[in-house]
Amino acid sequence: MGFLPIRPVAQSLTDRPLSVVNTHYHFDHVGGNHEFDEIAIHEHGAPLIGRAVPRTVLDAYLSFCSRRLEVTGLFQELDAEYFGLLDADTLPRPFPADVDPAAWTIRPSRATSTLVDGDRVDLGGRVLTVLHTPGHSPDGICLLEEREGLLFGADTVNAGALYAQFADSDLDALVASTRRLADLADGVRLILTHHCGHAIAEVGLLAEIAEGLLAVRSGEADLVPARDILGTPVLEASFAHFSLVLPDPAAARPLLVALAEA
Repeated sequence: MGFLPIRPVAQSLTDRPLSVVNTHYHFDHVGGNHEFDEIAIHEHGAPLIGRAVPRTVLDAYLSFCSRRLEVTGLFQELDAEYFGLLDADTLPRPFPADVDPAAWTIRPSRATSTLVDGDRVDLGGRVLTVLHTPGHSPDGICLLEEREGLLFGADTVNAGALYAQFADSDLDALVASTRRLADLADGVRLILTHHCGHAIAEVGLLAEIAEGLLAVRSGEADLVPARDILGTPVLEASFAHFSLVLPDPAAARPLLVALAEA
C-alpha cells in the first residue's frame, strides 16, 4: 500500500536479489514499487503504473479504512464471545503512529520488463507461471507455482468480494479467466488470496467462482443494490464463499472512471 517501506521486509527474508512482479496496476497493489529497481507487470499494465492516482480515489479508500478501524473493536468483542474466527493474521491493523494517512500517495513507477501469458518467472528452484486472467482489470495475472501447487489468485480469485465494476472491468473476460483457473484445479493445492481477511482458500473455490459467474452472466443469479469500498453504488450477487460486484447502470461512477483513466 505504500504506507511503510516493504523492501526491508523482503530483504529480511532472503539474501537473493529482489525484483517485483505486479499482479495488476491498481493502486492497492503497487504502493511499494518505487523502492525497487526491477518491476515486471503484464504488458497492458505497464503504461498504467506510471500514472498518478487521483486524490479523490485515495481519500475514498482512506474513508473506508477509517470506518473499518472504527468497528474493529466491536468486531473483536463479538468474535471473542460468539465465533472465534479472528487471529493475528485476519485482524485489521491501525495505521502506524508515525504515518499521516492524509499525506499518503502512490508514487508512479516504471516497468523494467513486461509479462505475457505463459511467461515463466524463474526464482531458482521454484518457477512461477504467468496466467493472464483479465476481467477485474485488463492486465490482471495469476501466478502458478506448479511444484507445490500454489496459485496466487491476485484479484481474480478471492474468498470475498470479486470486483468487476470498474470502467475497464470486463465480465465476459472474467468468466473466461475463472473458467480457465477452474480447469487447472487438479494441479492446485492451495489458493493464496489478497483481500477480505483470508490468506488462503481451498481449491474448491475455483469451481464455485466459475459456476457463479456463469450464473450471473446468464441472468440466473440475483443482483441486489450495494456499495463498494469507494462508496460507489453497485450491484452484488452473493454466493457461499464469494460475491461478485458489478456496475449499477443507473448510478454515476466518477471515482471508478477516474481510477481507470488516471
